[in-house]
Amino acid sequence: MVLKPLEFSDCLADSPWFRQNLHSHENALEETSKKIKTIEQQCRKIISYNSKLSQAQRAFASSISEFKIETVGSTQTDDERIIANSLKEFAALVRQIEEQRAKIIEEAERLYLDPLQNLVERINRVVRDDKHKYVKESNRFYTGLEKHLHLSTVRKNDFREADAQLGLQQRTFCQASMQYVSEILTVHERVKFEFVETLSSFIFGWLSFYHIGNVIHEDFREVYNGINSKVQKAKESFEATQAETEELKRKMLITHMRNAVFPSGSTPNNSLPDIPLRPSNSNIKQGYCYIQEKSIIPSIGRDVKISLSRNWTKYYCVYSKETRIFTMIPVTQHSSKAGMKEKGFESVSVSFKLKSCVRRASDSIDKRFCFDVIPEERSEVITIQALSEEDRRQWLEAMDGREPVYSPGAGATSTGSFDS
Repeated sequence: MVLKPLEFSDCLADSPWFRQNLHSHENALEETSKKIKTIEQQCRKIISYNSKLSQAQRAFASSISEFKIETVGSTQTDDERIIANSLKEFAALVRQIEEQRAKIIEEAERLYLDPLQNLVERINRVVRDDKHKYVKESNRFYTGLEKHLHLSTVRKNDFREADAQLGLQQRTFCQASMQYVSEILTVHERVKFEFVETLSSFIFGWLSFYHIGNVIHEDFREVYNGINSKVQKAKESFEATQAETEELKRKMLITHMRNAVFPSGSTPNNSLPDIPLRPSNSNIKQGYCYIQEKSIIPSIGRDVKISLSRNWTKYYCVYSKETRIFTMIPVTQHSSKAGMKEKGFESVSVSFKLKSCVRRASDSIDKRFCFDVIPEERSEVITIQALSEEDRRQWLEAMDGREPVYSPGAGATSTGSFDS
């Protein structure tokens, strides 16, 4: 935008063309003030948003620095160690960049925002205070001029005092007019260098920040390439083992279902591949079972103890054929969440050495798939319910279990009458 120059000669002449040109300059300064104020507010928003961004970036850096990549296995390989430590490298990189951003934010008020605000206040002072003084002196002069011109010549008055007073008002008005024009021209010139200088410094500060970011990027490239190569190697290794993993899962599932305690009707036996069954002389037998909880109370009037059956409780049982140790681990809600989590399985498990194992006859108990075990150092009988007929067969086979003994004409023996 190009404005006509304000000449002091036109200012002293105070022509209508001068007044019109002066009004154009005033409007231009008011518009300039509004635009600079808007830019100053936008700069403040940029600084504020960058401050929030910096806080978010630092929080992000803290989170990834504290993140732990778990390794499956007994030890970490060198590649796994590099990948795990890469997050700390990333966090350090983010913090290094944010340190540079923080410098711009700390100096923004002094170097950029205050100069812009001061320039707006300077412009407003000219178009408000200096203009008010100029208009005041202009009105005073032209009011005095009209009064002076209306003095009557009928009366023989001495006009020298009136002329001198008017000359003084004219001088004051001319001084105020030239001062006002001078201030307008000064502000126009200041906008050229103060505003552009401040704004260019603001832009260059961010360019320097981006340049430092680029330098950091170049310095980090070698580290990034090293980490990326390890990650790609781990990815390729993972993808290479996927087919093998799927095949292993399929074979293990088939093997498991062949030895499963429940018959699988989804896969015919003749369609299964030739995968050997689990050896019958496996040293360990384990799985879930239900054990009958019992309470013993003395009977009334007789010195005889009566065993009362209670609920069936779920246990995870493990039997070692070599040591003949039978271990029972309760898996109730209370034990799994409280005892097992805080104290471990050992604190809630029960172990004993097995003396004998006998299958329960179907007519001796109202539950299916049951068998009894007798500890070596205790006379009590523990009744266990397997999950299926096959599961009971495997338990009996593992523990060298026997069939129940039938007395002639008496049917199956009771729970406590086993052959030793």
